[in-house]
Amino acid sequence: MATLTAKLNLSSSNVSTDNLNVLLSKVLTVGGDYRSFRKVIASGASNLETANIVIGNASYGKAYVLLHNTSIVAAEIITIGENADTNAALDYTNIALGAGEFAFYPWDSSVDLVADAASGNPVLEVMIFEAS
Repeated sequence: MATLTAKLNLSSSNVSTDNLNVLLSKVLTVGGDYRSFRKVIASGASNLETANIVIGNASYGKAYVLLHNTSIVAAEIITIGENADTNAALDYTNIALGAGEFAFYPWDSSVDLVADAASGNPVLEVMIFEAS
């Protein structure tokens, strides 16, 4: 088994009337598969369908997922959603990652994660750490 330390630091002196200084840290135990890959997201789809699967639910147990839109073009927004029914389009949208934005979260792997971009060909960086 291995450990992965996730940290998030939010700080600002002008986002509210009070100074913001939040530091969260969690040591995660990972023991299953680790996958790291990059996927070019095709543009032009009107919705997210099963052809756009980035991570298949049958491949993993509970996992921690890092998604990163590596684009520097503001219009290249990558939409991430879930698809529980393999015969249907997107069930619902979870995340819209703008250029340079990222998300790190626990994923229970009960549904496929699908992704697409409305314009351009941004690259979505994906890292998966399967929990033990």
